Amino acid sequence: MNVLRFIFSKLFICLFTVVMLCVATVFLCLYLHSLLPIAAAICLAWLLSVTAAILMLIRQGAVEFKCAWLAVIIALPVAGAVLCFISHARSPKGGNGKCLPEVGFDDCQLLNDGSILLKRLIDLISKSQQSVYLEFYIIAQGSIWSQVFNQLHSALERGVEVKIIYDSWGSALRVPKKDFKKLIDSGAQVKAFNRLSPLPLSRINIRDHRKLAVIDNKTAIIGGVNIADEYAHITSPHAYWKDGGALITGQAAGEFSKLFLSLFNGITPDICATQIQGEPLNIVADMPDKGGGVFENLIASAIYAAQRRIYIYTPYMCLGEKLCDALAYATSRGVEVIVLIPSVPDKKLPYAVTKIYARKLHENGVIIYEYTPGFMHFKGAIFDDTAYIGSYNFDFRSTRLNYENGVFCKGKLAEDMTADFISCLHLSRAVSFNKQSLFSKLWGGILCLFAPLV
Repeated sequence: MNVLRFIFSKLFICLFTVVMLCVATVFLCLYLHSLLPIAAAICLAWLLSVTAAILMLIRQGAVEFKCAWLAVIIALPVAGAVLCFISHARSPKGGNGKCLPEVGFDDCQLLNDGSILLKRLIDLISKSQQSVYLEFYIIAQGSIWSQVFNQLHSALERGVEVKIIYDSWGSALRVPKKDFKKLIDSGAQVKAFNRLSPLPLSRINIRDHRKLAVIDNKTAIIGGVNIADEYAHITSPHAYWKDGGALITGQAAGEFSKLFLSLFNGITPDICATQIQGEPLNIVADMPDKGGGVFENLIASAIYAAQRRIYIYTPYMCLGEKLCDALAYATSRGVEVIVLIPSVPDKKLPYAVTKIYARKLHENGVIIYEYTPGFMHFKGAIFDDTAYIGSYNFDFRSTRLNYENGVFCKGKLAEDMTADFISCLHLSRAVSFNKQSLFSKLWGGILCLFAPLV
């Protein structure tokens, strides 16, 4: 049975196609002597492709991710192989992820709106006494950054230590370079994660997608909110932008500080189990090296453990078979599973992929809602009485390629997120999917094959 399942799997089909292409090349070389020069050139091209395919297969990682790259190599025999080599030429420093031992916290507040979160961040910076650590995927010029910049400059004048990490891809063409120079001249330390460079030297596929602020090692802010005007509703490129995060005080803030400094200094986090001070929570952080997937495993475990409800907010959805199967099994056990996605997309291709996976989950009993006011960028989930909140999306990029972080927590955070989720449902509409045409099914299959690379 396992043999038959493998034969009809996407991985086997991709492998079989690569083998047949190799056989065709050998046939050209041996039996069509008049075409020998052309055949030799083709042979070299396919040798490059086969090498790339083999290297992809022996790497650690999800089968879906391997299949997507194999499809690229097959579709673009030489260019696909070159892209594969470039994409995996350099591995980032650090481990593949961490699920920290339980740590304590004094307070964990839900900030269920981007403007509220950014206002609290600016206020905390204005009151900082020792240190301000900021790590954001996007830091963009605008009204919000001007307020942050002014408070950072004042903090430096007070002798506060200021360190900033921004992602060079996420902040590309929007980064306030002149302001960064002023901050550096005043004593701040600013680093661009994975600075953009020529492709052979690049790690363009590995990004720092975290949104993290730690003030005085006592207060941390996490979530989906970047430092840009659309998150505070100053601009509205995609109608109403629903976002948020959590403000955490106590012992956990110190652990987030260690997490920040480990990336800033390029070392593996030195995390040790300590005596819990306050209420417990778990911090999760993926640092992709050869595989990642810590968050994916924790989410799968939470889904299988849920008995009553699973509520998920996500702007993008591209799930592996592990999570799709777990959610389908949850619905078969009578668990209420609701996924809330945007009704207004910010990017058309990822949104098309999200709708395809939404249909797939819907066919397995998952209830899908679209957030009608606009773009749902909030990233969180509730599993019975446990909540997750952080920077992860429910897609391959977050679980396999990005530096991410978040927390799993019970108590008031879970209660507040459940109430917020239900209030969002009142503003949303349940999605019913029409019968697909043959063309739609074919297009959906192609998108699903390449989706892990989107």
